[in-house]
Amino acid sequence: MAPADAQRPDDYCDALKTLLQSAKEGFARAENFKIPGANVCKFESDTRSFGCMWSFEKTSAVAAGYQKAVQAATACFPNVSPKQSRSARGTIHTEYDFGKGEPLIDISRGRPGSDEGDWYSIDIVAP
Repeated sequence: MAPADAQRPDDYCDALKTLLQSAKEGFARAENFKIPGANVCKFESDTRSFGCMWSFEKTSAVAAGYQKAVQAATACFPNVSPKQSRSARGTIHTEYDFGKGEPLIDISRGRPGSDEGDWYSIDIVAP
């Protein structure tokens, strides 16, 4: 199985729904949680967020994985319009904001050829 095919849309949707609920509870249930195919998943107490990261040797695999994650999140949450932005370092962010007092989903993709390598990530930020 190629890395770009490592995810089914349902894998993302189920995981995102679980993590959004967990964010409301302080991520207690996410301690050992991992989205299938991710290189690493972890809770960051200083930012009150939980994130998973995928990295690949080929930029095309990162681009495909990032697109699958965005498409799955858009299909999973059709009533939320994603907002896309680019950071000063060139990272692309696609954010799903569920409103005041709700967790936020940030699906990010690193700038191809950057020092950090080729990667994408999914982060859930607690309200």
